[in-house]
Amino acid sequence: MAASVTAQPLDPTRGGWVASPAWDLSFMFSAVWGSALCLLLGYQVGPGPAVATLFAWNWLIAILHSFSTTYMVVASPLMRGARQRNRLKFTWAPLAIAAGCVALGWSIGVSGGFPESFPLGPGQALWIFYLALFWVGHFWHFGNQDFGVLSIYRGKSGQSSPLERRADKAYAVAMMFAIQPIVYLSVITRSPWSEAVRSVVPLSEPMIAGAANVAVAAAGILTLAIVAFELRKPASSLPKLLYYGVMFSHPLVLYLIDWQLAAFYTIAYFWSHWFIAIGLVGRINTNYYRGRGSSLPRALFFHLATFGWFALAGALFHLFFGNYSVFSGRNYKELLSAVGPEWQGIIGLLLGVFLAEQLVHYYCDRCLFRFRDPDVRRAVAPLI
Repeated sequence: MAASVTAQPLDPTRGGWVASPAWDLSFMFSAVWGSALCLLLGYQVGPGPAVATLFAWNWLIAILHSFSTTYMVVASPLMRGARQRNRLKFTWAPLAIAAGCVALGWSIGVSGGFPESFPLGPGQALWIFYLALFWVGHFWHFGNQDFGVLSIYRGKSGQSSPLERRADKAYAVAMMFAIQPIVYLSVITRSPWSEAVRSVVPLSEPMIAGAANVAVAAAGILTLAIVAFELRKPASSLPKLLYYGVMFSHPLVLYLIDWQLAAFYTIAYFWSHWFIAIGLVGRINTNYYRGRGSSLPRALFFHLATFGWFALAGALFHLFFGNYSVFSGRNYKELLSAVGPEWQGIIGLLLGVFLAEQLVHYYCDRCLFRFRDPDVRRAVAPLI
C-alpha cells in the first residue's frame, strides 16, 4: 500500500501544473496582481465599491485555504500511507485538537464566560485563552508559511548554507512573531484580541503607538539588510527578493491603514497567505494524480472532486453559522451577550468548531510542509 501512494517525479515534457513564472505569480505572488486589481477597481468604480467587491470573496477564499491542507493530511489518498504508518501524528492528533477546541468553546458557553464589556474581567479567562490560542497560532502559522516560501526559492536557487537558512528564519520570525503583532495591537484597537491584551497587560495607548513606530522602522531596516544580504550572493533569487517585499508590506500597509487601504491589507496579508496554500495544495494533489497516469484535465477534475466535498461542507457551515466566527469582528460583545442562557452551550460549541477549524489547519499545514518527516518528504516533496 505504501508503494502505491509514493510520489513519483513528473516528466516535465508531459506538461501540467509545474513550476513556471505564471504559476508563481498567480499563487505565490497573489499580493502583486491582487494589489494591481485593487488599484484598477478603485480607479474604475471608486475605493468604497472596490473594497466591497474584493471583500465579498474573502470568506470563500479563506475557507478553500483553511480546508486545503486539512484535507491533504487527514483524507487525501496521497497521504494514506503516511496515515497508516503514523496514526498518532496524522489522525489522532488532529482529532484531539478538534475535540479540545470544541470542549473549550462549550466550557466558555456553559460557564457564562462570554465577553460583555471592556475591559474583560476574571470571568472571561477562558474567553481570553480561546483568543490566545487562535492569535498566537495565527502569527506562528503565517510566519512559518513565509519562511516556507523563502525556503522553496532558496532551494531552487541552490542556496544550501546554514547561514542562508538562519537569515531567512530570523527575518520571518522577527517580522511575524514580533513586528506584526505589535503593529496589529496599535492599529486594530477594537478587535477581540486587542481588547483582550489591553485587559490583561497594562499598556498605555502612547506606549503601544510608540512600540508600533519602532516596529515599522525595524521592519524597514531588517528588510533592507536581508535584501542586501541576498544581493551579495552569487546565486541571488529574484523571487526571494520579491517575497521580502511582500513580507515587508504586511506591517507597512497595516500601519498606514485607513478604510481606503483596507482592501490592500486584505490582499497583501490575507490573500497572499490564502492563495499560497490553495496553489501549493492544488499543485501537489494534481501532480499526484498525474504521477499515477492521469492527464492534466483529469488530474484537475480528481483534485476538485475529492477536495471539493471537503470544502463544501466547510462553506455550508460558514454560510449558516459564520456570524459566530468572532476572532476579528468589532461587534463580538454585542453578538455574544445577546445569547440567551438556554443557548449559551450551543453557541459555545459553535465557537469551538470555528477554533477547531483554524487550529487543525495550522497543525495540518505544518505536517504537510515539514519535510524533515521522511513520510512527508517521500510523498510530498517530489510534487512541489
